Amino acid sequence: MSIINSDISKAETLPSRYYTDSEMFEKLRTKFTSNWHFAAHISEFEENNVIPLPHLVGLMREPLVLTKGDEIRCLSNVCTHRGMLIANEKCEGSTLRCTYHGRTFGLDGCMKNMPEFEGVENFPSDTDNLKEHPFVEWNGLLFSTLDGTNFDELLKPIAERIGWMPISEFKHDPTRHREWEVEANWALYVDNYLEGFHIPYVHEDLHGVLDYDNYSTELFDGGVLQIGMASKGETCFDLPESSPDYGQEIAAY
Repeated sequence: MSIINSDISKAETLPSRYYTDSEMFEKLRTKFTSNWHFAAHISEFEENNVIPLPHLVGLMREPLVLTKGDEIRCLSNVCTHRGMLIANEKCEGSTLRCTYHGRTFGLDGCMKNMPEFEGVENFPSDTDNLKEHPFVEWNGLLFSTLDGTNFDELLKPIAERIGWMPISEFKHDPTRHREWEVEANWALYVDNYLEGFHIPYVHEDLHGVLDYDNYSTELFDGGVLQIGMASKGETCFDLPESSPDYGQEIAAY
């Protein structure tokens, strides 16, 4: 049974323990490992063969790295010997090398050699290889996971709404990149992001271009969609007839 009443007139704020209790924090964080996360854009491989994913540290149970040899793979970024982090930055390398004992791996994750272990029987074995994890590409966007849940189910509501866009042609503009370190519980921050009640008071410019009375939020299994309707005369999407929102003036998803 949900602790939040589905009737908004009866619903109350989550108990404070969801934002302050360390045990609750760890319990909620485990939910991330069974979901898909944005890893990188395919264009990053134009100048690199190895792309570590530091932004996923803390979300996953282990660090990950994307490699491109004969194909793109998502590998564990932890050495199978002593647990040392292998790749620390993007590079054009043809191998992965642990800086602790020099154990070397191919871009397919298979261990190649280890200094001073020549002649050892049954070495290396499959257990010495880096574990490979599921990843998918959608329109140039790469997603990774540890547990391999159904990506198609997660993607379905996204593709229905924005699949018509030329996403594969989108280019990253580094001048628009922003990064902040928020000193707050992650759930509190997400709560704030997902509720739109503060828009008229905090985001004056945004409020001016949106039809706030028709602002809506839809929940999906593993995702949330916010739909901002455009105010009369403001810029909006030219939606195709195949869109579930065809005929509406949508300013933002």
